[in-house]
Amino acid sequence: MINLTAQTDKNLKLIVPNTNKALSLALKNASPAELQNLNQTKELGTILDSLLKQSLTSNDTQNKLLLELLKNNPTLKSLSNATTTMKDLLQLLQQDKNPTQLEKTLQNFLSNIKDIHPKELQTKLEKSGVFLEAKIKDMQNQKEIFSSDLKAVLLKTQDELNAAQNPKNQEILKQIDKLTLQIDYQQLLSHLSNSTALYIPYVWEKLKDGNINIKKTKNKQYFCDIHLELKEYGAIDLRLAIFEKNQLSINITTENETLKTLLMQNIKLLKKQLINVGIISNEINFLEKKSNLYENDFSDDLAMGFEIKA
Repeated sequence: MINLTAQTDKNLKLIVPNTNKALSLALKNASPAELQNLNQTKELGTILDSLLKQSLTSNDTQNKLLLELLKNNPTLKSLSNATTTMKDLLQLLQQDKNPTQLEKTLQNFLSNIKDIHPKELQTKLEKSGVFLEAKIKDMQNQKEIFSSDLKAVLLKTQDELNAAQNPKNQEILKQIDKLTLQIDYQQLLSHLSNSTALYIPYVWEKLKDGNINIKKTKNKQYFCDIHLELKEYGAIDLRLAIFEKNQLSINITTENETLKTLLMQNIKLLKKQLINVGIISNEINFLEKKSNLYENDFSDDLAMGFEIKA
């Protein structure tokens, strides 16, 4: 959540607090030496300003220092995924007989991953809260943004519950605070790693945890790392690289032989489904360990990245 003290709009000041919770946690655990190194680069306030502006020109040394603090912070490392928090929050809200805007928003987000549709996914990600500050910086479509963006609805609900001073609201407030922390963390991680950190707002009961990291190069090539922790089969890592717009290569690594067999049995079906959407799979390889193939070719030419938290 970004410092917007220069913004005169009262509604904006009401729903957007002036600190980033993830940054506060990271700095709280920083050593005196780490804090001194940060202060020698830039004032910390500039990181929030540049995040709001989606700037990619901020101090690289400072970004690396803060990124390490974020990744090493025990509270942030132990965060569950945002979908789990949303499910817990929704259960609490459903105990009330009068549905709230937040309850309706969460219900729209938490559909089964089997029902995923590309256009619907894009809309959900845009309203996931991660892009709130970027969307409101020009204050266009203010009413629509405040009523549909998850983070905006979370903050408005939080403000209303705090004003009510009802002890019954404390557990709801706790879950709202946790979810906004997760969104704050993803926003800050986006800026520091020159990427866009997202979560997938769908329910998949077989998934324990997972993340997706997609990179785009300046010459419009892509590669994607997918790491999943499946409840039944354990870990699986996939590296995908796409060339010439529709040529796809996939490397798959898993230590579970049963899962490997299942995947190999369905390779023909996967290739057929890819062809149906205009993608040609040049090669699909099963590796003994994760490969850095493609990354070395792209690392010096990255233009944008997306990290999606499942």
